[in-house]
Amino acid sequence: MYKDERDIFYYDAVPHVWHKKYKKGLPPFSHYELARALAHLFKNDRAEVTKQSTRQAIYITEIDLYSDRCEMLIGFADPNAADPTFNDRPAKKRRVVPKVGDEGLEHSSHIVWYYQDQTRDKPCPFYLEGATGLSSTAIVRFVNKLIREFCKLYPKHFTVLDPSGAHHADGTPKRIGLRPSLELRGHPSAEFIRDLNGGEIAELELITESKAADVWDANGYAVEDYRGVLLKPSTLKHVPKAKKFIDGVLSTTVKHNYEKSRVVFKTDGNVRKNVTFYSKNYQLVNDLKYVKKSRIKGLGGRLPNAFDTIYGPIMAEVRKIATGGAKPLSKKKLVV
Repeated sequence: MYKDERDIFYYDAVPHVWHKKYKKGLPPFSHYELARALAHLFKNDRAEVTKQSTRQAIYITEIDLYSDRCEMLIGFADPNAADPTFNDRPAKKRRVVPKVGDEGLEHSSHIVWYYQDQTRDKPCPFYLEGATGLSSTAIVRFVNKLIREFCKLYPKHFTVLDPSGAHHADGTPKRIGLRPSLELRGHPSAEFIRDLNGGEIAELELITESKAADVWDANGYAVEDYRGVLLKPSTLKHVPKAKKFIDGVLSTTVKHNYEKSRVVFKTDGNVRKNVTFYSKNYQLVNDLKYVKKSRIKGLGGRLPNAFDTIYGPIMAEVRKIATGGAKPLSKKKLVV
């Protein structure tokens, strides 16, 4: 990828809520409400997370809310990165640019969170510019940490009526606080499906997190993460290619009981792959590996690794990807 190009990755953003008593059945808050919480933290200079052990920081550099989307520029600074070195081969010259003080090598990612409607709480498109230190896993971790911070600051914001119907002594209905979170599910690329169609299956693990956080001991020290079934190809049969093998296993019932699958397979080129995806539709769990992407070309100039404000030409191209260049987007920024 050249300096005037950028890769844009395709995800679905999925909102969730959690409560220690009511683990299932509670509807999530809208994407807009989650984005508004991030914008509020940014407005109050609280939209940053620094990892103390490494001093690496992720932060919102700019955020704009609209009725149909949220646009963000998220930055990553790594003070532990080596000083960059440049080499001019024709001139036989090289130079090192030493960092000063607590400077960190910076990267940034443009994001369009395209919820389309302020009330939408179902999965919606989420477009992420690829950048060092800002994978979908890092973005999800960062966003959810900010949401938890918002809930600590404003414990009465993300609340709903107690499903039990309980009331206070004065007769007013009780409300319970919920913990919202966001998940990103990667759109499967054509390359992923092609490699599965031609690949040799090694193993398929069926995974369910339906009982996650269930306690397994009397003291509550041990809690369940997930449970699964590991399947291997039969040694007595001629086993089909990986995709056909998986499709044969993932019946409607299996998809219902095991929401995720992890496949280990070898591609046509004998490269071993280990990929986790959602059983229902092959959407990928978080990372950039095998996620569908578009490359923006011809942005002009030699673009830097990072920006201090949303860069118009990049964001304009991401908007085109989000809408297919057809549907008009809202132009009015909303005040937080």
